[in-house]
Amino acid sequence: GGGGAKASNFPFCTIEPNVAPIAIPDCYLKALGTLARSRRTVPATIDFIDVAGLVKGASRGEGLGNQFLGTIRECDAIVHVLRNFQ
Repeated sequence: GGGGAKASNFPFCTIEPNVAPIAIPDCYLKALGTLARSRRTVPATIDFIDVAGLVKGASRGEGLGNQFLGTIRECDAIVHVLRNFQ
């Protein structure tokens, strides 16, 4: 698994956002393509963007705070993923 995205437990490992375009499943796509006699069908996609985490002082522009906020500002939705260690 994995597409070569960097991931480490130290600040600024991920400087540039990691982008993962994911095809949205559509059970009607093939049938509609056939009906329309399309040469090719292309599923809709959604881009998941993994941005660098914030560090102390980011709200004052320290570290990658401004870059992080700029990336977040361009997104249509935010998904916060948590991992629960037992």
